[in-house]
Amino acid sequence: MTIGSNLSLRITAILLGGFVLLQMLIWVVMALPSRGDDQRPYNLPLPTEARTMVDTLEAAPPARRASLVTMFNGSLYTVQILREPPPAPATQREGLDRLRLDYAAALPGRDIGLTGRRPLLGRMAGTRPWTSRFFAPITLTVPMRGGDLLVVDSRPSMVVRAYLRQRAFLGAVGGLLVLGVLALAVRQTTRPLVRLSAGVRRFTSDLDTPDLPVAGSREMRDLSAAFNEMKARIGGLMAERTRMLAGIAHDMRTYLTRLRLRAEFIDDSEQRAKAAADLDEMAALLDDTLLLAKRDGRATPQPQRIDLATELAAIVALRVDMGDAVTLGAIPPDLAIEATPISLRRMLANLIDNGVRHGGHVSIEASADDQTVTISVADDGPGVPPETLQRLGEPFGRLDPSRNRETGGAGLGLAIVRALADREGATIRFANQPKGGFVATATFPRDNPNISRSTRSSKVRAG
Repeated sequence: MTIGSNLSLRITAILLGGFVLLQMLIWVVMALPSRGDDQRPYNLPLPTEARTMVDTLEAAPPARRASLVTMFNGSLYTVQILREPPPAPATQREGLDRLRLDYAAALPGRDIGLTGRRPLLGRMAGTRPWTSRFFAPITLTVPMRGGDLLVVDSRPSMVVRAYLRQRAFLGAVGGLLVLGVLALAVRQTTRPLVRLSAGVRRFTSDLDTPDLPVAGSREMRDLSAAFNEMKARIGGLMAERTRMLAGIAHDMRTYLTRLRLRAEFIDDSEQRAKAAADLDEMAALLDDTLLLAKRDGRATPQPQRIDLATELAAIVALRVDMGDAVTLGAIPPDLAIEATPISLRRMLANLIDNGVRHGGHVSIEASADDQTVTISVADDGPGVPPETLQRLGEPFGRLDPSRNRETGGAGLGLAIVRALADREGATIRFANQPKGGFVATATFPRDNPNISRSTRSSKVRAG
């Protein structure tokens, strides 16, 4: 999952990016050089303050110098009294000559030392205090009477460092808490969208899916209510369509029965047989059309565990008794799927009818892997043009002369197979065999005995 593909992560990333940019802006503003005359250069004391510190320490008894140094250390710089000068850095910072002259003017007669390592981005910071001072401090050395050296380091004293560490820790913890609360708030805000998308997916496979709860912000409540209204209207239209087609089919069957009775009075036996065949085809067309219309107009039946070896053997035996050339390949033992038995039988019946109609022999095989079970129905007919394979399964689709009305069917057989497969959560594919012939494969999720029937049913309905 990427940040761009998830709304919660995207909003959280925007808030976090804005927070980071704000901190960077504050850091840059604080690092800009100042034009004020009272600006402390490099966090060091002003030359007049340095002279006061030296005079005070020299006038104090040696026993009190330590307490004075401790008092001076509670500032933005560190003060020490040493006997030997600190080691000079390997790389000297440039631009300290003018500041050294200022200290020399305030402390005449003393050999002022001012050293510092060259920091990163030093020119941008100028003499302003900024973060790099901790890593490249400036050291001021002033000789005092008695041989001691007053050493002033531009880094904050230990008291200030402890205070800054505490503030940084509290700021980091507070920032993390704020980010956590923001992430939780974003998740709660986007949860209705996740619920809406799940409801839309369920609705595509089950018109009887429950309404979405109208909750969340005003916009989400309006969107959920609009979806519920749309769902109810679509469900009503689908139900009305099914009722209308059922009524038409009922009335048409009445007329077909009358025509079938009247066809018996046709003297020519050949014409009488052709008329009866046409009436049977019309009746089959009505049944297929009504079945295709009902697939979206009612809830998916409860699936059952089907043992494929037993079920496929029974289907093949029935077709052999009918005189069809149908054979069954080897079926792995204990191979089962979760599906509606009547839907599976209708799918295989249509595929077998299609193979028998366009080829002389039909073979049925089943295989499985860790996740899926595949049932294939292959014939030895002429197949279909490769460019038309993607259009197979469209209602009333007859793609080439070998698969037209003259050879039987009205173009609904494969459409019914695809519709039933979608309702069962299976995937149907059509292809030409390399050595000639046509093959249809239906791939089902593999049955798992540890999954309850109700759980599998919800997965099937969700598609």
